[in-house]
Amino acid sequence: MELSLIRFVIAAILITGGVAVMCIATFGVFRLNTAMKRMHAAAMGDSLGILLVMLGIMVVYGLSASTLKVLAILALFWCASPVCSHLVAKLEAMTNLNLEDECEVPQ
Repeated sequence: MELSLIRFVIAAILITGGVAVMCIATFGVFRLNTAMKRMHAAAMGDSLGILLVMLGIMVVYGLSASTLKVLAILALFWCASPVCSHLVAKLEAMTNLNLEDECEVPQ
């Protein structure tokens, strides 16, 4: 087997796995009933999914400047995702009057 074929197979497995994780997370977002639960499903799924997809792209490019760019995009995404999740949770906590009935809120 050639090295390029092995890289292609590894990249295909990683990218397919990442897309599958994102699709399952999307299904979870529509399946869950409260905003907090939806936010958790979306945040966990996109972090793992984007990691697998970006690793697959890195395997395709090999060691190059493009790999560093993909790594920078991954780092930016991992910094932005928790901030967005926190803002959504804060908005939900401020606007939802029935939050204590829907979620476990510590007293």
